[in-house]
Amino acid sequence: MKRLFFLILISPFIFWPVPTAAQNTPGLLIPIGGGYSDIYAGFSTAAAANARNGQVKILILPSAYSTNSTTITEAERQTNLRDAEERRFQIEEACKRAASPQVTCQAILAPVFVRSDAENPATLGLFSDDLSAIFALGGDQTVAMQTLLGTPLEARLTELNRQGVIVAGTSAGGGMLSASMLAGYNSNYAAGNALNFGAADVWNSPKKHGLPFGLKSAILDQHFHQRGRLPRLLNAISLPGVPHLGVGVDAYTGVIAEDETLRDVFGLYTVTILDAETYHAAESVKYVEAVGKPPFLSLRNVLINILSPGDFSYDLKTHTARLGKTPVAPAPKIERRFETLKVPDGAGALLLSGGISKNLNGSNPLLMEFVTLAGTANAKIALVGIGYPNDTSANNTLDLYAKILPGQVTKIVIQDEDITPIELPVEVTGILITGQDPSKVKALALTPVKDAWLKGIPVLADNAAAGLVGAFYSAHGPISQDAEEQEIATQKSFRQGKTKVLPGLGLVNATFEPQLTDNNRWGRFFSVAYAQPGLLAIGLSEGTSLEISASGGIALGTNPIFVLDLRRARLALGKSDGFVIVNGLLDVFAPGENLAPIIADVDTVVNPAPTPVLPTSEPSATVTPTQAAKPAQVSLTATLESVQTATPAPATQLPSPSLGIGLGLLLIIGAAAYSFYLKRQK
Repeated sequence: MKRLFFLILISPFIFWPVPTAAQNTPGLLIPIGGGYSDIYAGFSTAAAANARNGQVKILILPSAYSTNSTTITEAERQTNLRDAEERRFQIEEACKRAASPQVTCQAILAPVFVRSDAENPATLGLFSDDLSAIFALGGDQTVAMQTLLGTPLEARLTELNRQGVIVAGTSAGGGMLSASMLAGYNSNYAAGNALNFGAADVWNSPKKHGLPFGLKSAILDQHFHQRGRLPRLLNAISLPGVPHLGVGVDAYTGVIAEDETLRDVFGLYTVTILDAETYHAAESVKYVEAVGKPPFLSLRNVLINILSPGDFSYDLKTHTARLGKTPVAPAPKIERRFETLKVPDGAGALLLSGGISKNLNGSNPLLMEFVTLAGTANAKIALVGIGYPNDTSANNTLDLYAKILPGQVTKIVIQDEDITPIELPVEVTGILITGQDPSKVKALALTPVKDAWLKGIPVLADNAAAGLVGAFYSAHGPISQDAEEQEIATQKSFRQGKTKVLPGLGLVNATFEPQLTDNNRWGRFFSVAYAQPGLLAIGLSEGTSLEISASGGIALGTNPIFVLDLRRARLALGKSDGFVIVNGLLDVFAPGENLAPIIADVDTVVNPAPTPVLPTSEPSATVTPTQAAKPAQVSLTATLESVQTATPAPATQLPSPSLGIGLGLLLIIGAAAYSFYLKRQK
């Protein structure tokens, strides 16, 4: 009996559960590129799968709604509350549709708009341990993070995610989900000059960053193809000391991120991964002088992957994609040639422009080169207008060229859909074709141009005409301001069959997409490349020029040239026929550079170029070389975690007060029982 009572006495220590760390499997991250209704189903499915005790409790975080992180008017607060409440209701209803009948759904609005809200104990109480998910609304990610940085709420969000709570965000809310956060463009930059050094504003310091528990291996961007942000993300991941991988999420599209792996794309469109690390593209970036503005970035061998809804994933740590269960890693080494970017023997020079007619003048380098090749004062130039809405519009544009071209100029206008071959002037010495809408032109009408070019006559093809001279082209006009047409052109074009690809003149066995950045024709660019993966795809923008001769191609003008190479890529189709591209290669050539590839080698030893120092209002440090990404990512993570004010250390959690009280009571009961037993024995 004594042994029995001894066991009763010590039983609290034997059977009482030992204090353990909180759930050590972090919650999913779900970055969403923008929109609400199209992504609710995907988010709700993940949230419902994370139900706790038969309940899915979702907290709505609207901090990105605010215009200022420290103070807003009462009117703005009420407007924000009303708008956020609408989203709260929608998310709760979507959860109910996704959850099983045995599970209840509740969405709660956390009124966090300024820093004082993020420091309010009453607000913090809403962020309870029984949450299944947190959903950050869209707006301005810089204001949202200024509201959260260094506050107890930021620490609490980190704690909850570590305990298994899902954190999702749409638009700006999604942009916050990488520790190194792309805050937007710096002043005086936009899509048209996004490849000048300094265009991308990346928050990557203890005082300015994204959510500390966000993706560590990559920088996120949102509304990706919808707003033509590929150049911006390229610029961001090329900066020193940041992750050299970028993830661009399309609007109305989301992706599950688990342990730095992207999987289960949902919604309407695609997720794009840019890898400037595997082949050292970011480390070997060059900065090419640009007249009157910051230097251009020049990049080689950026790996590009595109995921669509379906059984596809991408591991950001190993840089390996999966097509179903099949892993597809980058090749250790790739040697390429751009052999098709040459003119055949005896042919004339070929000059292509992404658009020079808006700023037409006689000092344009491309125009000056063409005039020289055509014979200057003795030139006999055929000036051809294609794809204009009417003759008046075509002639007005041709007159602008005629005023600055020397020699004898003959104007020719090709009517809409006319397939009759044009008649060139006798003894023509140069042909200049300019166009507005390639969908209104038939390549057959320009057959005499190819014949003359093969005999040595130089050709300059501007704007829409630049696309037409390639082997294939996208037969679509400029993107209109109509929202539905914009979506078809910018995002829906990443689905098979949404872009009309037609045979071109075939002067060069490659494809060309003009007006790439200024008219956001990235969808058309990728569509033609996907349809013809055996050909190089060349992207030209306004001010961009390319001269192709017997010795190869050279970039001219005032903007870089993009070369997309899918010749060794793996291609597939996702649900809804969305493009899937694994291990394509993207190069960026600055003006003055020859279009020639370099060997892509994971073992290349790089001597980074000095990083430009732009004028600022603060004293600048001396020029420093580009740093490798991996050490920077580790130090960034450590730094971000060290600035948190209340982040718990799960492995060293102490017993709660209630645990101590329970142990004490059990000891008292055990001692009393033992005393009673002794008395009975007496």
